[in-house]
Amino acid sequence: MQVRKRLVIDVGHPAEVHHYRCFYRELRSMGWRCLFVARDKDVTLSLLRSHHLPYVTLASNRGGILSKIVQLPFIFYRFYRIVRRLRPFMAVSAASLHCSWVCRLLGIPHIAFIDTEYRPMIDPFSLPLIDVKVTPHCYYRRLGRNHFRYVGNHESAYLHPRRFNPDAAVLSELGLSTKESFVMVRFVAWKASHDAGQPRMSDAERAALVRGIAEHKKVFIVSETASMPEWRPFIFPLSPDRALHALAFADIYIGEGTTMAAEAAVLGVPAVLLNSLRVGYCLEAEKHGMLFRYNGFSPQAKLKIEELLSLDHPRSAFEEKHRAFMSDKIDVTSFMTWFVDHYPHSRRELEKEPDYALRFR
Repeated sequence: MQVRKRLVIDVGHPAEVHHYRCFYRELRSMGWRCLFVARDKDVTLSLLRSHHLPYVTLASNRGGILSKIVQLPFIFYRFYRIVRRLRPFMAVSAASLHCSWVCRLLGIPHIAFIDTEYRPMIDPFSLPLIDVKVTPHCYYRRLGRNHFRYVGNHESAYLHPRRFNPDAAVLSELGLSTKESFVMVRFVAWKASHDAGQPRMSDAERAALVRGIAEHKKVFIVSETASMPEWRPFIFPLSPDRALHALAFADIYIGEGTTMAAEAAVLGVPAVLLNSLRVGYCLEAEKHGMLFRYNGFSPQAKLKIEELLSLDHPRSAFEEKHRAFMSDKIDVTSFMTWFVDHYPHSRRELEKEPDYALRFR
């Protein structure tokens, strides 16, 4: 028997820890018992510990499509055991395969908060089994019945001004003065299913990028991959939970990571994204002039980076664009909390009034 006010939160990426952490605290204050079930990917477990979130580890993260497929039976079985033991009323995920199949098997409502359009190896096998699909308004795919949208993005769930207060102490922790300029750089491992076939920078291009930035400003690199010897002086030296605080004070973001590019835009930091993946939340930031997207370290990307590095106060030049970009965003965490706490009534409300989420501005 399922127990009302018990929730499984399935996370497979560090960004999902951030996406759900404020939501978890809101629900906990309402008497919900929540458990994170996490893949050991990059800094996911470190973030769960830093934010004191209750979790169990589902599995390690394996690189390569074949390895992921081989691992699936173990993941399905372990997730099934965890869910059977907790007997939750509901589960939320980013439309993961194991959560979709196990919830359908056990008759547990499954709400998927989705923001990545290109998932050709997962979506055909997960989306048809999901009860409710919730996406940002900028998500450009149509997911059929039970697809609801809100004005915002995943990043504003934890970086909305009501949810995030950047800690200026991070500057002294990094050995910086309050007026010292620096750039945040992100390199990814290119092992996600949506990364298959995407062009990427070589190690030589990455090294050239870092050297070029370092000639103008201090550089801090946040990387999923093993660092090259010449990067070591630039590796972000603090714990992963401090990275967003540092990003909030950066002059510019440059990197391969779409999530950190979107986080930068939400925080008012101009972003140069060196990744060809088309995701709605980055396209929206690009449309508002907060993000510049390029297919790798192209000549056009180099020119844009040089242009931004030449500005004395890059962020000041983007203040108006940032205001326009954020002007219509709702408090995404409040919307998510309402939707889960009032389910299934909330689902019926959205069916009657698709713009209901605008009440959470």
